[in-house]
Formats: sequence, C-alpha cells, structure tokens
Amino acid sequence: MATGLVKTDDPCFSWGDSIVEAVSETTDRLVRWRGIDFVVRPNDRPGMSAVDSLRSNDSPLVLPEELADAVRRYGAGTPEQGDRERLVQATAHTTSQSVGLSSPLFDNIGGLHQPEADLDDGLADVWTQERLSELWSRTESAQFVPAEDVPDFAFAGRNPAAAAAARELMTEIVRQQGGTTAEPEDYAALSDWLISQKPEERYGEILSLLPGTEELSPRDLLRAEVTLRNGFTEAVAKDDPSLAAAAVQTASEKIDPQLRRLLEDSALAPASGAITANASYSTTGPSKIQPGREQRGLGG
Repeated sequence: MATGLVKTDDPCFSWGDSIVEAVSETTDRLVRWRGIDFVVRPNDRPGMSAVDSLRSNDSPLVLPEELADAVRRYGAGTPEQGDRERLVQATAHTTSQSVGLSSPLFDNIGGLHQPEADLDDGLADVWTQERLSELWSRTESAQFVPAEDVPDFAFAGRNPAAAAAARELMTEIVRQQGGTTAEPEDYAALSDWLISQKPEERYGEILSLLPGTEELSPRDLLRAEVTLRNGFTEAVAKDDPSLAAAAVQTASEKIDPQLRRLLEDSALAPASGAITANASYSTTGPSKIQPGREQRGLGG
C-alpha cells in the first residue's frame, strides 16, 4: 500500500493518535507529536534518527509499511493471516516512539549525541515491554483485537540492542540499591522516571541512584558518568548487554570500601536509608522512602 505521509482518513492516523493519547495519559506527560504527521516508510529504509527525534519539538510518527498495512487491513475489516502478530508489533513500535517523544527537550549547548539517543531508545522500549498489555485496551488496537485474544505481547524493541542494554543497566541499578532481583515493577517505574529526566542529564541521574555516590568528588563523578556513557554505548554497539551492567559496577567503584562491602553482602545490607528495589520514583527524583510495591505509582 501507500508509503509517505498518510492522510487523515487513513486508519493509521486515528489509530496512532489513540496510542499517543494513551501514552500521554499514562505518563502524565505531553508527547511531542503535533498530531498531523504520520509517516509510513518502506520496509527497507531506516526510521527517523534517534538523535533527531530527541532534538525535535514536533517529530512525526513513523511506522514500517508492513506493520502499517496490517493496521489498514484491520481498519477495512479484512485482516490476513499473521496480521494479529503484526498489529502487536505495530502497537508496540508506535507506543515506544510515543514514550520516547514524551521526554523533555534537551537544553545543553553542546547538543545531544548517540549515547543519549541509545539510552532514550532503550528506556522507551523497556517501558513498552512492561506496559503494552496494560495500555492495549486504551488504544484502537483493542477494537481490532481484544486484549484477551492476544496470546503474546512480546516486543524486542525498535532498537533491540539498546533495549537489552537498558534492561541490564536497570537490573544492576536495583542490585546495587539493595542486593535484590529486579522485578517488572522496577523496570516499569525506573524506565518511566529516567525518561522524564532531561536526556543530557540521565547518566548523571543514574549515578544519583547508586548508594554512596553522593560522597564522590566532582572529578570522580564526572569520570563515573563518562564510564556509564561509554559502557552503554559499547553495550549497544557490540549487542552485549552485560557491558551496560559492568559500566554501572565500574562507575561505583570509588565508593567507600566499607559501604561497598555492605552493598555486596545482602546479609549485611542496611534495612533502611538506601534506595532499594522497593523505592519510588517521581519527577523530583528517586525517593529513599521504601513503600510497598502496591503503593508505588506506576504512572496510571
């Protein structure tokens, strides 16, 4: 079917708008889409540059032709075999892009670079992986296929290498916070909180989540942030998510040795006073109060 900018009577248009609205309501943030530009791209062409998306105040939504055509067939009442799976991928793809577009615009003079874009992609993909099944019923996708008829909401990501690296990074953050295993609620809350931060400040905000880093000198903090950025970039480039976790570990090596021993020995870890897997995240920063998981705000 047709590629390029779609008309307002194309089923993709209202369908995409419903996803943007659902993401905006869930995150309580404005999605930087001006509501008129929805582009279907040929399957063999790359999507919009992640760096350009971060810099744009009104980025278009872009969907591969194969996925857009599945939406169109559902809109016409003529779905084909395999279209249910394509609809899931289309919804996830557009959800992830919308979540990424809910981040604040950068305001640093030096601009944004690939490490910030990779992290933005990865966080948006993980957010989508954790919330797609919940979001489904609030989009037009549910009019085509009810959520209970979707056997699998699996989504590798618009940028699978970045998604895997972001998940591993968050896994290590939670481990550093309290020696516990990250759970779905942790990935959902932490990805949402980091996306709400300015893109150029996220690596620094990650450091703020690691116990003891407030004791580091400005020079050590800068070195630790560079370590995080470089490690995450390498993890994406080599498609080796373990490198993202290793970067978090390396960035925290300057912490006081006694505190480090407590953090690494779960039996000795303090019961309070540190951010743990049960911590909450808000627009003002991670809370060191430890409410139960059922009390944590997951954005809707």
